[in-house]
Amino acid sequence: MKTRRWLVAVIVTVVCLAAVGAGLLFVNLNVSPGSTNYASRIDDVVYYPACGNEVLEFEGRTWYPIVRENWQPPQDQALGVTGGAGIAMTVPMVAAPGPGDDVGTLYIWNMGRAYWASDNGNLATWLTLVPQSYNWVC
Repeated sequence: MKTRRWLVAVIVTVVCLAAVGAGLLFVNLNVSPGSTNYASRIDDVVYYPACGNEVLEFEGRTWYPIVRENWQPPQDQALGVTGGAGIAMTVPMVAAPGPGDDVGTLYIWNMGRAYWASDNGNLATWLTLVPQSYNWVC
């Protein structure tokens, strides 16, 4: 009888932890863009990250896409602006831009980071002012 109670307690604990984990994951991945600590937000920025190595020349600055393996986005920024998406694992390779793919919103932080998201929500990338090197050619 003691073993059965122990087994039930373990099962209930595992189910509760799984439910809490699933809830946290859902909240983390479904945060809508809101006011955060970014310095500026600029709408209608023309950019198309077809291969993931295209720089964005904007207002006299050169923004470089960040390679996922070399950097993780700060959690407060990722949650507030990207909906927890972070840096995409893959980027469409040389596809012609569809409607809303090449125009989007640029969020800029004071510490030399930015996040660009297309108007249609299909493309997004983190950017930095620090020059990056890419091991592929598009």
